Amino acid sequence: MVIVRTARNHAYLTVIVALLLIAPTSLPALDLDWGGTLDSFASGRFGATEADADYRFYVRSGLWLHGYRGFDSGGSFDIYGSASYTATDERPYLVDVDMLRIEGRYPGLLGARSHLQTTAGRALFRDPTGLVLNHRADGMSLRVSFPRFDVRLGAAYTGLLANPTSAVRLSQSDYRELDDDSVFFAPARAIGLIDLGSPNARFFVVAQFDLRRDDGDEASDTIDSQYFGIDLTSRLGRALYWDNSAVIGTAQTKVGAAEDYLVSFLVTSGVRAFIEEAGLSRLGLRLLYTSPYIPLEFTEADDGFDLELLLGEFRPISEPTLGFVFTPRLANLAVAELDYAVRPFAGPVRGNGDSVQVATAGRLFFRSYTGDSEYLADLDPDSRHPYLGTEVEVGVRTRILDDIGAGIRCGVFVPGVAPAGAFASGRNSEWMLRVDISTAF
Repeated sequence: MVIVRTARNHAYLTVIVALLLIAPTSLPALDLDWGGTLDSFASGRFGATEADADYRFYVRSGLWLHGYRGFDSGGSFDIYGSASYTATDERPYLVDVDMLRIEGRYPGLLGARSHLQTTAGRALFRDPTGLVLNHRADGMSLRVSFPRFDVRLGAAYTGLLANPTSAVRLSQSDYRELDDDSVFFAPARAIGLIDLGSPNARFFVVAQFDLRRDDGDEASDTIDSQYFGIDLTSRLGRALYWDNSAVIGTAQTKVGAAEDYLVSFLVTSGVRAFIEEAGLSRLGLRLLYTSPYIPLEFTEADDGFDLELLLGEFRPISEPTLGFVFTPRLANLAVAELDYAVRPFAGPVRGNGDSVQVATAGRLFFRSYTGDSEYLADLDPDSRHPYLGTEVEVGVRTRILDDIGAGIRCGVFVPGVAPAGAFASGRNSEWMLRVDISTAF
């Protein structure tokens, strides 16, 4: 990787140096703990022919430091930092600051039954669904909690993240920079978040603003977007839950001199059950639908009324992972997923076999709209069938020792080929095998 020295780079290094200078005077007042992690995986993706095989490996070693101090009032203050070294088949080394946050908790500060929590630094920012935003960034958040109600405010900046580790990609310019080693920092975006409600019903608003400067390139594009959502959870029985979410998105896009205003939406519904008596079983069913890109034009010749509405493809701030073998972007997409996990050796008495978990899942993928999609390859241009394909995966994971975990996953994606599906006849089935090993000290 080539490191480009910029003003942002110098600012980032200045913050790190300042923290290191402050640390010796502040750390003695904290209860300190530290440790390390080592995570690795190797995977192989196979098609119908040997030429399609694609092998990957990933090794990540990290160190973390946690300092904590409690107060007589019942509050607390802690600081947490972690850094890592990563090597992959594509990049032999990458050093990154994963987390660096300061957190304070202040019960009773705003009333006898209130609780105030503040966080500053590099931390995880997530909306209640996790489908719009679920990513680390540099910023601040504040949560005020009461017995039946709480409010959270957050603001973040993504421009100091390392470019290869950032999944905040909305525009085509963002995606073009993903594999560009000459770009050190991730796309710069400012993010604001507010959500409020109870654990079973939350309303939220998320907005992001593209800070990319206009470099005069006609191919460059920018996207500002806003998301208004609701997340509901209903309890249907002792261990049965019904989850529902809906998000309406608005976006302002600029490609060269062309500007558009887009409206999009996402809806998801699902049930999940926990059966403790049957090997701590977990069963889930989820349906998800996102809007496609459809230009709609309304014209009334008599009074000159002319309105053009662009129903846009839903674009989250950070892309969620929807499949194991087939991983499409959350745009012009509908998914039905059924998953089941069980710990077959779990019993009333804790034993060595309790950590063994067997999981399986099946997914059906469809296009929301049967028109062409720029995010999917090998589509049949003449097909108007929404069916994209079926994915099935099975996996086993366990703890070999207290500090060593291992897992293996295998999956297959069978595409829907025209005329009964959306893909061209040359699209083959894909298989994937992945082995994970992790340890901590």
